[in-house]
Amino acid sequence: MDLRENALTRPDGATLVYGVRPGPRPWVLLHGLGCDATMWAGVVDALPREVGLLVPDLRGHGGSTLGWRLPSLDLWAEDILAMIDAEGLENPAVGGLSMGGYTALAVAARRSLQVRAWGLVSTSAAPDDDAVRAKRATGIETLDRRGWEAYLEGLLPVLLAPGRADAASNRAHLVTMFARAGAVGLAAALWALASRPDRRPILPALGAPSVVVVGDADVLTPPDRAREIALAAPDSELRVLRAVGHMSALESPSEVAEALLRLEKRP
Repeated sequence: MDLRENALTRPDGATLVYGVRPGPRPWVLLHGLGCDATMWAGVVDALPREVGLLVPDLRGHGGSTLGWRLPSLDLWAEDILAMIDAEGLENPAVGGLSMGGYTALAVAARRSLQVRAWGLVSTSAAPDDDAVRAKRATGIETLDRRGWEAYLEGLLPVLLAPGRADAASNRAHLVTMFARAGAVGLAAALWALASRPDRRPILPALGAPSVVVVGDADVLTPPDRAREIALAAPDSELRVLRAVGHMSALESPSEVAEALLRLEKRP
């Protein structure tokens, strides 16, 4: 990705690292759990070079640190809005994959009317139920006792679609990103995910067009979750990608980029 790196220090001591590319009608792209800005590399390369971009490493991921505040998706959203304001972005579009999508909806809960479009990729508006929260707790225990490698090994089967030719390269990319997050960053994110609120009530008030993208082989946030968002959000389009799992931005970056661009070209 050909982006200028920048950093922002927050009042709680967190340092947030992000990449910027100046340009009109910018997109803010938010990565998933354990990942970092490089998750979007294929999508960025597929977008026209004149498209403006802000692509951060979320707290505890990549080069960004945690700070002292308790982790939450609302805190992540505060960070994104601070970066948008620091870069002087007006009327940006916001897209996010999985945890990034949860963060995008947290941004919507705070500043919906100042966002021109939404890209909700491999994500859900529903909160965790008790069974999923129990899995988050088991994941935190695994991170504490066995490290991030063991946690990722257990997660990989539901991140990537089986039988794809690019599985080995995508796995290697995930390993590199999860290593940067480490056990501490991952545990903080799991805590935030487990405690996030139900965002379904805000979907009818998103205030801008949206595209909802999901892989047909996604078992973590399956197509029915994406369909729920698309049906509730006004002026929304659903795109289901064939033979693609949860990490759609890695497995099919050109299709994800095309979905974002198609949204921009709508009248």
